[in-house]
Amino acid sequence: MLKEVAMEFFVKNAHEVMSSEGYEQVKESPAVLAELVAAMASGSKKRPASSDADAGRDFKRMRVATLRQKLDDKGLDVDGSKDMLVSRLEDAENDIVEVE
Repeated sequence: MLKEVAMEFFVKNAHEVMSSEGYEQVKESPAVLAELVAAMASGSKKRPASSDADAGRDFKRMRVATLRQKLDDKGLDVDGSKDMLVSRLEDAENDIVEVE
């Protein structure tokens, strides 16, 4: 969850982060840089991510931190991309529906 907070900080303070001395280290990691770009791109969507998307089980609209918390509550793996987390939660929901 620290990662999500850091990403949000980077997105909100992009100019300051990019002009900082430590940004050179970030540029050396293509994976981190790709995540930052993805986070910045998703921040420009008109449909805001919401922790309240819960009501309709619309996992795709939830924040990554919320998805990870839900997975942790279910005792499931919390690592991976947002798409992986959503898929894991949807699979878990489908398993519950099939059991009922």
